[in-house]
Order: sequence, then structure tokens, then C-alpha cells
Amino acid sequence: MKKRILAIALMVGMLLPAAGAAQAESDPAAVRTLSRAGFVQLLARSSGEDFASYQGEETPFADAEDDAAVTWAYHKWLVNGDERSLFRPDDAITRQEAAAILGRYLDYKYTALPGGCGTGAPSMDNVASWAREGAMKCWMYGVIPTDGTDFNPLSRMTGAHGALMIDNANSLTMSAVSAPEQKTFADSLVSAVEAKGNFTLSPYSARLCLAMLANGAKGDTQKELLAALQIDDLGAFNAAVKRQMQTYDGYARIMRLETANSIWLNQSWFDGKGAFLPAYQKQMQDFYAAETKEVTNQNSVEQVNAWANEKTKGKIPSILTEDNREFVTALVNAVYFKAAWANEFYENNTKKADFTNADGTTGKVDMMHQTDYFGYYATPGAEALKMDYRQYAVDNEEGDNFESFRDADFSMYLIKADETLDVQNLLDQAEFVYEDRIKAAVPKFKIEYGQPLDDALKALGVKTAYDHAKADLSAMVDPSGLPGGELFLDTVLQKTFIAVDEKGTEAAAVTAAMNGGGSAPPERPPLVREFTADSPFWFAIRDNANGEILFVGRYETAK
Repeated sequence: MKKRILAIALMVGMLLPAAGAAQAESDPAAVRTLSRAGFVQLLARSSGEDFASYQGEETPFADAEDDAAVTWAYHKWLVNGDERSLFRPDDAITRQEAAAILGRYLDYKYTALPGGCGTGAPSMDNVASWAREGAMKCWMYGVIPTDGTDFNPLSRMTGAHGALMIDNANSLTMSAVSAPEQKTFADSLVSAVEAKGNFTLSPYSARLCLAMLANGAKGDTQKELLAALQIDDLGAFNAAVKRQMQTYDGYARIMRLETANSIWLNQSWFDGKGAFLPAYQKQMQDFYAAETKEVTNQNSVEQVNAWANEKTKGKIPSILTEDNREFVTALVNAVYFKAAWANEFYENNTKKADFTNADGTTGKVDMMHQTDYFGYYATPGAEALKMDYRQYAVDNEEGDNFESFRDADFSMYLIKADETLDVQNLLDQAEFVYEDRIKAAVPKFKIEYGQPLDDALKALGVKTAYDHAKADLSAMVDPSGLPGGELFLDTVLQKTFIAVDEKGTEAAAVTAAMNGGGSAPPERPPLVREFTADSPFWFAIRDNANGEILFVGRYETAK
């Protein structure tokens, strides 16, 4: 499949010169021979980076020291001088010189490129040795069309031809990652919810809540829940949840990652004599550390909301409304996360900046700035920044009582990609590099979001649980005393909160399931890549040790 997409990209590149020719007829500059400085200036402008800020920075080129674009290209390791340390800005640029620059530009722009189309390669015999790698890369990705089997390395280029090649380099359209045989639960949930605007979900919270429900289900009701949750062995999953919660509790010195579970029974339906089945209640206590709570129609909403408010430190003060007052049972999970960055941002570097909203309008955000060794990944279709959370604790500035938690490997990822991206799939496949410093610009933001997950779960195949007549939740309570002997899934609600600032991240989620009973060159400055989140982006908080996505969402509109 990759080769087909690459072939399409190559064919587009080969068809575009006709458009360039049409442009040349109306633009005399397009047919002029392009200089080396002119080509680099076109490339710098197309990059979207603030190349003007490189004015006055170090450069070895005495004949181009006042050209900000050439200085930018030097600092990005895209250009070299000749043996006299001259750039020769006014010399006409040849195809092999352009290919060498664009090959390095592809290496700068992307940390990972898929395999090329790989057939019909032009001869490289007449290409200078220093340009062959770039020339081959440009051919493989359709950046520079060939003339038959000859690369024509010494041919000079017009402005239109140079602009075309640069546009090809910036417009590679290969898929960001290969599609998995089966989407993860996190990606499936996000796709099924079809949220718009700024939103965040907690797949981790939803999965634990629904796993508690699956433990109380039988037959097709349980099978559909387990299939949607992608749980093959419920017993093994329960044991893994217990270990994971205990592990997270052990990180209390460096972060707060608290998972709380509770099961609620409304005695108004049982004349005060109801109870969860002993085996189910024991499972919930042993594996999920779940509290057992009893309420009535008179206090059900208030009691559940108070519990949610306490467990999320006031970030989610309520999960239920008056419409939920007469539930029969409720299973509730709450997650609270608060962690500091490994590399905190300086508040003095936070400035107001423009953010291009999803609808094309512009808003203002508080943009945080920092240049440091962040994780970085870029491939055609996606660019991602990995911001790690702190893994050590100290009691004071002198470093007393230092303790390292190397196993506590958590990161927030910011991903600039298509809005239909499968976030966990990308993160599972991407290889992040730390070898270069990243000039990062990241907005401070806060999102509060909530909605029922019922339509999404039904789209994932959870249907029998909602059926009054067919649902079987008899491993949880004895439904024989309920009207019609029916106990079924009425609704699943989730509310989430996330705030990102210079210090770190605070996030919380509550999920409640209620059951109803009737309802290149070595000598130069270090390379600095750039990542600017000034347009819609995905974000995720991930436990890198096991791939668990704690929170995922999308920021589309500056508010």
C-alpha cells in the first residue's frame, strides 16, 4: 500500500511542471535562472519557520553573512560553502546542488521516511559524490522529476522549477503510520465518539469502569463488552489492573496518579434489603479496590457527586444529574493525574501568540517557549513533540533525600496531524529521537468536557447490555426482585478535565455506568529543530511502560 501511495506522489510531482510552465508565461521571474541564494530564500519562506530571527547569527559565509535565509539554512545543516568558505549566493544553482540541499531538508523535516518507490532509478554516475545521497532521496520521493534515466545534475533551474521542487518536498502525502489490523480501544473510542472542537477523553477511566461492568455480566452481554474493550482474559485483566494501580500508588513522591473505584446500590429499589452478590463484591474489592456504597433515591445524586468531587480534587464536582437519580446500581471510576515537567517552562517566556483555529479564524493563546532536548518525531502526515514528566523527587533545593523513579515513564505528546489520526497507533509505532534540541512553542490550555458514551459504545458492538429483555447482569446482583426482573445498562457518562501550564499537567476523569430498572557536516552549531503548536493538534498523556493512554484529546480553538 505504501508503494502505491508513493507512486501517486511521484506521478503528481511529474505532472506539475505543466502548471509551472503556465505560471512562467505570466511571471517573467519564473523563467529566470535561479541563484543559490534565491533557492535557499524560497526554501526558508516555505518552511513556515521564523528564519528572519537568524539574522546576525554565526555563519562562515563572508559573502552571505547578511542573508538571514542562508544563515537559517546553515544552522539547519542544509547548506555548505566551498573550500574557501564562500556560499556563492549569486551563482546559478544546479539540479544536483538543489537535490543535495533538499535531501538534507527532508532529513531535517522528517525523522522517519517510509520506503521509496524503488524502481526505475536514474543513473547516478554523472552526479557528484557529495550530491548522490540527496539526489537519490529526491528521486525516491518525487521531489525532482528525472529526464528519462538521466538526472541531468548540471542543468540550471528556473524560479518555477525551484518552487516546484520545494513544493514537492513540503507536500509528501504518504500515510503517517501503517494501519493496524485492529484499532486499539483508545483509538476506537475516540473515533466512535466523533467529538468536535476542544475535547478530552480518558480511555483508561472508561476501560476500568466498563471492565467492572463486564465482571458483573454473563453470556452475550459480557462477550460484547469484552470484545469492545479488547479484553481476551478477564481474570488476567483484573490481576493486571490491581498491579497497575499499586504501581501508580508507588509514584506518590513524584506525581499524583490516583485511581479510585466504587460500586453503588440504590436501596430504594430493594426496600433496604438489597446487596451486591458476595463474589462480585469481593472481586471489586480485591482487584479494583472498589468501595461499596448504598444510597436511596433521595440522596443518590448528591452522594455520587460528592465522591467524584473528592476523588478528583474538585476538578469534576459532579457527574450525575437529576435524570440519573433513580439508578439501580452505579459503577464509578475516577482518575486524578498531576505531574511536573522534566523540563519546566519559564513563565517569563510565555507570550501572547496567534492560534489558527480549525475554522480558519485566528485567536490568541498564551504560548510557552523553551529550547531543550524534547523527544521529536516527524514523518509525512504527522509531527509530534514528546514532553516527559519528572522522574525524580527531592525535598529541597539542596537535593536532600533524592529519589529516582526510572520506571515512572510518563509523557505528554502533542501531535500535529489530520483530525482523523489514530493517536495510540501512531505512538505505538513512532520512534522519538532526542539527539537534537527542539525549539518548542506550546500553548497553555484548559479543557473541560463531558458527554454520554452510549452511542460510541453501541458503535463498538455493546448492544445487548442496553436491551431491557436480553441484558444479563446477574453476576452483579440478583435482579429477580426488580420490576420485570430486568437489570440493564441505562447510560455511561464521562467527564474530563485537563490543564497544561509552565509547571506541568493536571487532569481528571470520572466515568459512571448506571444500570436501570425500567430505564550532515560535522563543524557547525548544533542542529535545533522547531515545533510550534499554533494550529489544531492532538494531545495524549501516556504511560510509556505499558502503552496505556490515560488521557487523549484535541485542541482546535483558542478560547
